[in-house]
Amino acid sequence: MNKSPAFRLIGVGSSLAFWIIGFTLGGRWLDGQIDSDPVLTVLGLVLGLIIGITDAIRRLLDVVRYQERRNQRKNEAKREGQ
Repeated sequence: MNKSPAFRLIGVGSSLAFWIIGFTLGGRWLDGQIDSDPVLTVLGLVLGLIIGITDAIRRLLDVVRYQERRNQRKNEAKREGQ
């Protein structure tokens, strides 16, 4: 199923938030378990940012490629119709 670019872009933001929040909360929980406050929270935040940004870039490139293919098909259809 082809999702519209708007839904794909919402997915980019959701994924970014998921990684950042997930790793930060995981680091906070681990800090509470081994009493290393705030080392693992900050480490979780940094890892979440790195993974989240990498995933966001990958997803954005997918959206750009999808739009390029879509535009190419439209242009080919216009040429065939002339």
